[in-house]
Amino acid sequence: MDCKTATLVYQTENHIEKIREIFPDAWKFLEEQSFAYVEGKENEFDSAVKNLIGEHNFKFRTIHRDDKDPLTKDLSELLGDITSRLLLEKHFSELVGQKVFFSNICCKSHITADHELTLEEVLPIQRAAIQLQ
Repeated sequence: MDCKTATLVYQTENHIEKIREIFPDAWKFLEEQSFAYVEGKENEFDSAVKNLIGEHNFKFRTIHRDDKDPLTKDLSELLGDITSRLLLEKHFSELVGQKVFFSNICCKSHITADHELTLEEVLPIQRAAIQLQ
């Protein structure tokens, strides 16, 4: 997140509301992904990634994003800033009633998981995601 935006977000009392105000499309996307993750909604990219990596003992969901789309840039900024990522994970975990963790993967795709992924867990997902590009 750039300095001007970070100042707007973190100099208010309600940081999460300011994020929603500044990034409405990213907010809507993360809300949709949170519910899709909890409800186990499949998508073609996620199914292909899971098919390539095979057996895994944790829950995750991936969705491909166009890296030229402005929403993808906003998501990258929000999830790349540890404070906003943690605020968003906390908010959407409470909203859907279970822990959700957000990350970027591949070439700006999005991953939602049931815990913060380790290198050993995410590397096969990363490799599968780039193979599908």
